[in-house]
Amino acid sequence: MALSPVEGALFRRNYVREPVPLPDSTRARQRFYLFFQDFLSEDQQFDFANAVMRQLGLEYHHGGYGYRHDHFWKKEDVTDVLSGVTLVLRGAKTNGKEGPALAAARRIISEEGLHYRIDDAFGVHYLVDEEFARVSEAALAGLGQPRFAAASHALDDALSYLDPGRQSEKALIRGVFEAVESAFLVVVNQPKVNRLNAQSIDAHLKPILRARHATYGEAEDKVDRAMETFKAWVHSAHPFRHGAPLDQIHEAPIDLAVMSASQGMGFLRYLVAP
Repeated sequence: MALSPVEGALFRRNYVREPVPLPDSTRARQRFYLFFQDFLSEDQQFDFANAVMRQLGLEYHHGGYGYRHDHFWKKEDVTDVLSGVTLVLRGAKTNGKEGPALAAARRIISEEGLHYRIDDAFGVHYLVDEEFARVSEAALAGLGQPRFAAASHALDDALSYLDPGRQSEKALIRGVFEAVESAFLVVVNQPKVNRLNAQSIDAHLKPILRARHATYGEAEDKVDRAMETFKAWVHSAHPFRHGAPLDQIHEAPIDLAVMSASQGMGFLRYLVAP
């Protein structure tokens, strides 16, 4: 489920989400440049440039009036920019501004749709890991056709539940399932079919896939085996699609949720393949 619009919030924050969680962003870079200026004094900004050269091995650009901090934040590789965020947060800690600085940095990452998180010791990480980030990007990119808009929205929303500010393993699994189910309904194109289950997979998806792979040897056996795996994934995800009594905690362990989401995104890419 998408978040409800927030009263008084900027239109972009309420209604514009990147179609793919981003590894980089021009808007985020501009905001991090201002973040750098907001939380470091002029002396600290000079120290920052030296820290970049010493710790990252970069040649820090110098203009006629001093260091070109804007060049670092807007032009250097994103890996260096994210490292720079950590350096700024360390500097902010020395002047007692680490709380507001950390909140500001996390807000930039969240609002600009970047697939990173910042830990309490100021380190920047992938939301899960690099491989999960690649799988997520590939799955969302595969949903670029207008007919998969609902699936794309569901997957985008599902991945947002990895954000530390609203983390929910159950919502991640549920959202990925919704994305897969939506794509499945588009692919099978059967008006009387309204859900993804073992019966609808056997009756409607298998014939499509057997035809897709007809030129391969033993296509029927290959598809049948793949669909047994797909049905097992559907069965494993079903418990997280429903509510639970109030005295039960109905979340999933993070490693189980990531595994389920990764598998679901793999099936999603397979479903929408041309």
